[in-house]
Amino acid sequence: MLRDRVRRQIVFALERLVSAGSIPGSGLPRVVVEAPKQADHGDLATNWAMVAAKHVASAKGGASNPRGLAELVAGELRSDPSFERVDVAGPGFINLALSPGFLLDDLKEAASSAGLEVIEDAGHFARPTVETRPLSINVEFVSVNPNGPITIGSGRGAAYGSALCNVLTAAGHRVHREYYINDGVNSEQMRLFAESVRAIVEGRPLPENGYRGDYVSAVAEALRGGPALATTSEYQSASERLMIESQRSDLEAFGVVFDTWFSEQSLHDAGVVEQCLRDLEAKGVADDRPVRTKLNLGKGGKVDSIVREAQTGAVTDEGDAEPAAQSVSGHPPLWLRSTLFGDDMDRVLRRSDGRLTYIASDVAYHRDKFNRPPNADRLITVLGPDHHGYIGRLHAVVAANLIEKPSQSQGELSDWETELYGSASWRDACALARKASDERLEVQIFQLVRFIKDGKPAPMRKRDGNIFALIDLVNEIGRTVCPNGSQAQQNQAGRDVARFFYLMRSHDTTFDFDLDLAERQSDENPVFYVQYAHARICGVLRKAEEAVGAEAVEPAVAELHPKERVLALKVLDLPYEVQRTAEDYSVNRLATYSIDLARSFHAFYDACRVIEPGDKPTTARRLMLCRAAQASLKAALDLLGVSSPERMERASDD
Repeated sequence: MLRDRVRRQIVFALERLVSAGSIPGSGLPRVVVEAPKQADHGDLATNWAMVAAKHVASAKGGASNPRGLAELVAGELRSDPSFERVDVAGPGFINLALSPGFLLDDLKEAASSAGLEVIEDAGHFARPTVETRPLSINVEFVSVNPNGPITIGSGRGAAYGSALCNVLTAAGHRVHREYYINDGVNSEQMRLFAESVRAIVEGRPLPENGYRGDYVSAVAEALRGGPALATTSEYQSASERLMIESQRSDLEAFGVVFDTWFSEQSLHDAGVVEQCLRDLEAKGVADDRPVRTKLNLGKGGKVDSIVREAQTGAVTDEGDAEPAAQSVSGHPPLWLRSTLFGDDMDRVLRRSDGRLTYIASDVAYHRDKFNRPPNADRLITVLGPDHHGYIGRLHAVVAANLIEKPSQSQGELSDWETELYGSASWRDACALARKASDERLEVQIFQLVRFIKDGKPAPMRKRDGNIFALIDLVNEIGRTVCPNGSQAQQNQAGRDVARFFYLMRSHDTTFDFDLDLAERQSDENPVFYVQYAHARICGVLRKAEEAVGAEAVEPAVAELHPKERVLALKVLDLPYEVQRTAEDYSVNRLATYSIDLARSFHAFYDACRVIEPGDKPTTARRLMLCRAAQASLKAALDLLGVSSPERMERASDD
């Protein structure tokens, strides 16, 4: 990776200064290399001197002088042939212009990735240097109830989750893609869905608040031709099976495939949920005392006060009580004392009528999920915009599973800690469990998508009131942008556009999906702009093969045209972008990168003749740059789950 190579060269310079006694040999900060804010300052820069100046001054017994330290380091770097120019700017920035030979070494590696797949092939140029050990990661995403199609809202989570899995794999991690089927028999939503299907099959009116829509009728029609069903439970099982098959088909058409479709009900059938609840009671983090604890949280999540509420009636999933109601079973509800782990209130595991809540299944599921892949280091759960309240409770679930026997502690307790924990050892045990949960569970929330048509919000429902499914969006875009194509070609075009648009903006911000722009076949459409850059490179390489042939010529190591340099630097930044994305999960960075790379190539192509008659070394260098740009652009699109066509018509050229 280019930035790592540059960092190593700076480290070598610092080691020489240490040997000369110019700077201390210990306690020095890590060298960080970044792109300068202004392109004319150089290719890369480091602020190391500004960070290290105080430590160096203290060790040498002098005054802190960041610029003087920067000049000292720059003087050492100027003798390194890796750099064409080394300048000191401002209070102590060191700006670096790389030598053509240094850039060409990395370009050769990038170009050699042509034909390799960034996700499958470990030797692909785009894979970053992994400084920490590779992790085993379970990524759960989409996971909607099997009572309807995958909607356009869930499409954003599907695009984000699958692209994130691609990036994590490319970064060297072992990734397991998982879909959690919310098919528990106690689910009121699934019961109502089954009742709705049954009513249609039997020619009866739909139940109150029943499910409507053509997809419900389609399930009912499919069941009419099958074995006779007699009970709601049988209808629920059959309806779920058909709906899951439909969801799986739609997701595959969108380019999303899972390693595991995990059934919630399987945990109940195996007795795992009940066993987990008994384990939590044995650990002291669950009990049936008729009291709910709530935390009043202030700024920064700090606990301001604790409220204890007596619970004598029926309780909902959220823990809201109905004081006047009598317990059906005569037993109090079972509580997860999730406030022990920072959740804002305790959660109900088993209702007073004996039915289990969703969070009871979550306890068992999050324990079991660490088995996929085996001994998983981390769980990443992708949830929709209405699930912010789940973050605290899911961390509490994982912490409750991980908590170990309290050890002795002599630390002091605050007033609220005394009330909540009772002892310092129990407080510390809970804190350690929550810390482990924070390290092993990541919850990513994707925000709403607003669809825009003719500059106005588009109601994404059909005329008959049916919800607008993701597959409908893919098909509609595909038919518009590829009217004369086959069904497979239309599906590919619709998938490419939809995925790219979903991934253009950060998943944690609301964004507008411009349907008019998505269906426009011109450079204004960012998908086509990027794809055309790839097709254009392929065309250049085809023409070059005809004009130049396969003669091996060493690329010229000479002064680069400014547009060559800009393109080379953008090409070589891909491993760094993959590394950053694998660290902070901001997949939109790669969509931005692909647009910038396409723009850099178009600018290079317009300014530089690739095939220079009579100058084979320059031609060889620019063809190598084209191959490297092609490999990096294809890799970025592959990570996003978007195709890289080798031939395209450019409507804006007509």
